[in-house]
Amino acid sequence: MSLFKPIPFFSGPMVQSFMASFKSKADKSYGKNLEGEWRSVRTKKGVTLLARIHDVPSPKGIVILVHGWEGSIHSSYIIRTTKHFLAKDYSVYRLNLRDHGDTHHLNEGIFNGSLLEETYDAVLTLAKSVKSKLPVYLAGFSLGGNFVLRMAGKHSTAKAEEKIPGLKHCFAFSPALDPKRATIKMDEHPFLRKYFLNSWKSSLEKKGQLFPHLYSFHDLDKYQSVMELTEKMVKEFSQFRSVDEYFLSYTLSDLFFRTIKVPTTILTSMDDPVIPWKEFTEIPSSAYIDVVIEAKGGHCGFIEDWKRSSYYWRIMEKKMG
Repeated sequence: MSLFKPIPFFSGPMVQSFMASFKSKADKSYGKNLEGEWRSVRTKKGVTLLARIHDVPSPKGIVILVHGWEGSIHSSYIIRTTKHFLAKDYSVYRLNLRDHGDTHHLNEGIFNGSLLEETYDAVLTLAKSVKSKLPVYLAGFSLGGNFVLRMAGKHSTAKAEEKIPGLKHCFAFSPALDPKRATIKMDEHPFLRKYFLNSWKSSLEKKGQLFPHLYSFHDLDKYQSVMELTEKMVKEFSQFRSVDEYFLSYTLSDLFFRTIKVPTTILTSMDDPVIPWKEFTEIPSSAYIDVVIEAKGGHCGFIEDWKRSSYYWRIMEKKMG
């Protein structure tokens, strides 16, 4: 039985997906005026990621948020989730993935979906910076959800000193389980293909302008699908021998899910225009993993009302309580 009940006007998958990412004047104003500390996080291998730290007095815990591909800590769903949990007396830490949120200048290397180690190191560093012993909650959206699930697996198998201190629960909303299938499905949708392709091209152009001695992206106009551009990037700028090998590096298999030993909640919808929902029915049953498949919700949507309250906030609060 579906527990997510959007109002009729917001029930369509593209409306849900759009409303999740649409940055309203209120979002922009809140994000601009939100007090916090910028923090550069240096990983073991010398990668720098940028985070925004929002501490509250006597917090109930720490919520660390990881955005999706071509999003950032300024994305609407991140801003609204930050606002919600700060009001609930949780400190919130927003983390930019490499080359997201205007951080292209921080590292010479280009972002790709396989970069788990640096993301885990950054989250580990942020969690270790917490002075008092507080519960830590990790939440990711779309590709960020994929990263969070991999971090849950890495945490579960890590040595004691490499575990994320205080980690109590991981949340993955509309995560990509099979990135190759997700890319194919994205390319089949004209609006989504154009949006993500243009956004990615813009990101690569910024990288090329900052590091002209390393990258030349003069031919981007000829690539008309996300898959075509992925093949180019893998061939020219990665250590992977093929695009299939690249996708496999962050595809989440049945065997992978059996490694997770930290409470984890996964939320997806049957009408997600990017992520095939049937993949989630194949996740092996586990005492640690709760898979929630809703009939509606779009991609990272789950918008419940005119104020754009998110259903996943209620899921998080229930698990965190």
